[in-house]
Amino acid sequence: MKKQSFKKQLTHLLAVTVLTASSLGGIALVASPTVSAATVSTSKIKLNEKDAVKKFHKQFKNTKVDEIQLETKGNKFVYEISGTDNQKEYSADIDAKSGKVTNTKSETLENGEQKTNLDLDKAISRKQANKIAEKAAKKGQGQAWILENDNGTPVWDVEVVNGPKSTDVKVNAQNKKVISIEADD
Repeated sequence: MKKQSFKKQLTHLLAVTVLTASSLGGIALVASPTVSAATVSTSKIKLNEKDAVKKFHKQFKNTKVDEIQLETKGNKFVYEISGTDNQKEYSADIDAKSGKVTNTKSETLENGEQKTNLDLDKAISRKQANKIAEKAAKKGQGQAWILENDNGTPVWDVEVVNGPKSTDVKVNAQNKKVISIEADD
């Protein structure tokens, strides 16, 4: 499964919104998902990433996690966790407030496809990464997070939202250093 960057997801959603607005005679309220995401309080996140992974492992035994995403879907935060075993790739959506597994799927790995697994014991928490990212962005609040391996290094990708603007901050999940800061124009 390929994951799209925040920018690509935003661009796609904006294009769909504009096309929908056009087909409805141009009458629509257009709000980017980034702006609407800022209205969802992070206090609704009751489940941390390690507990979400435990729920994933109850669903899919003997799997290794290769990516954790936490972002808004509708008016709530949802984890999307991806992992593999020797033959298949699995994903599960887990409500970050209730801990309920809301969606699961699996597909056979392509021949020779390999994923780099995450070691959560060696990575800083989402909360720690969020504090670092918010400080680096200078203004705003973290609203979406992805933990994945980047050339063997676990990296948190944090979207920090400040009104209509967002900043994408990448944080090394082992040494806590900011790798990059990219503000959307």
